[in-house]
Amino acid sequence: MPQTQQVFDTAITSSTPRPLVIWHGLGDTALSDGISDFVNRVKQKYDGIYIHSARIPPDGTPDDERKAGFWGNAEEQGDQGCEQIKAIPELSDGFDAIGFSQGGLFLRHYAQFCDGPPVKNLITFGTPHYGIAALIPCPTPPTLSCLLAARAARGGIYTAWAQSHIIQAAYFRDTDRLDEFYGVNTFVRDLNGEGPAGVHRSESARPRPKEGGGRGLGGLENMVAIAFDDDRTVSPALSAHWSAYEPDNKTVTVPLNESALYAADWIGLRALHERGRLWLESCPGEHMELGGEGGCADRMVDRWVGVR
Repeated sequence: MPQTQQVFDTAITSSTPRPLVIWHGLGDTALSDGISDFVNRVKQKYDGIYIHSARIPPDGTPDDERKAGFWGNAEEQGDQGCEQIKAIPELSDGFDAIGFSQGGLFLRHYAQFCDGPPVKNLITFGTPHYGIAALIPCPTPPTLSCLLAARAARGGIYTAWAQSHIIQAAYFRDTDRLDEFYGVNTFVRDLNGEGPAGVHRSESARPRPKEGGGRGLGGLENMVAIAFDDDRTVSPALSAHWSAYEPDNKTVTVPLNESALYAADWIGLRALHERGRLWLESCPGEHMELGGEGGCADRMVDRWVGVR
């Protein structure tokens, strides 16, 4: 582990809070000012907590990390995170996890397909769990990596090349082009247990097996999915709650409890809900407006992080 990572690492004892893993969002880095500020606030709340912020590539520079948020193979990056987490002794008994935006998808990949220590509480902020139907806008001013990735994606987002080389393509789920999506996508499609046959499945159908075995999310202690009330970055915004546009009709959003994913319980969300362990929460403001000290994110941390 790079020496700079030690800013997040403290010794753990039997009396310390449960460890925490963080996976940052698009265009961010493991040690950015925003992530560091958030980590420091968590440490102030929970003395001695061990926190690991995932870094992809593991030995990359901040520029390498920002580039990896746009370019690469999403499943391979998820697997890198799996190996990174498995190698940390302080996480061996399990941990809570917080995913910011697309970072939540990588933590789901870990929870569902990695053979490492278990995730206990999984908390996601603005994560497009059911994919996006429009590309996430580039920041202002735009980075070259973002502009190039967006241009390449628009040129053919459902090509095999785009699906394996552009991160946003791996969770681009256009409900006007579902046949193409089911035929080529393997990341968010399989995270949600849809499989190559798509949504037209029997009630008894189970998620398509994947190398390593997809466990779904039913084994979590709690799944906490947080949407932003004024999110104009993710489309649809309530993809953060597994809502999706109706096929061939982007004026209608289908909520989770009316979806086949929920009815057939492809990944365990219905079982979690029936046990009182699925929490669909919201924060005020735009995408990733966490509220700073004492804001919405801190309140979620107070409720869901640090429990033994």
